[in-house]
Amino acid sequence: LKFTWGSGANFTMDNRKEQLNSSKYELFILISEISAALWVHIAIFEVTFRNLIHSLLTKICGSDFWWRTPNLLSKRDHLDIMRIEQKMPSNKASDSSYKVLERISFSFWVELCSSRYYEKIWKKLEVEIPSLLERRKDFYNKAREIRNLRNVIAHHGPILRRDLFRDHAYLHELTALLDPELANEVKRKSRVLDLLLNARLVGSGGGI
Repeated sequence: LKFTWGSGANFTMDNRKEQLNSSKYELFILISEISAALWVHIAIFEVTFRNLIHSLLTKICGSDFWWRTPNLLSKRDHLDIMRIEQKMPSNKASDSSYKVLERISFSFWVELCSSRYYEKIWKKLEVEIPSLLERRKDFYNKAREIRNLRNVIAHHGPILRRDLFRDHAYLHELTALLDPELANEVKRKSRVLDLLLNARLVGSGGGI
């Protein structure tokens, strides 16, 4: 292609404008990439923890609809699941407990680690997974931070206000307590640390 001086000047100006636009959106795109990468860790931790609790309580209660067991859950937690069942077609709610499980909030599972459920649930978890022995409070506090991170990402909130290196470490630690092999595989394939370091270079501010 042959440019006149004028068209070359326009080309240069257009190129600079494109670079400015690219720079303008770079951090926004990077934040979205970090959120997506963290979501992999969050999803794996959530599903692993949920399935573990479900398996344990199914064994203890003798039913995979364990939430119907009298006096197991607090009144509030029991009502939360009852509302989920009531909103579902009757055949789905009665045919498969997993149809109900997949609708239960992450907050519900986290709260099963609270002191309220120490005797009924956490002590049983310690028997199943000895690495959890005397770690309830620490596990609970860190899981609550992960829940908060999950909610910020889900609502496209300002994740850079958080300490994302810490959150990433918590996710690996908690998952490793439940399934060390899975945690190491996730860590091996994770892009989170690379993206966080890149965000530092871009100049994100906040917790990075």
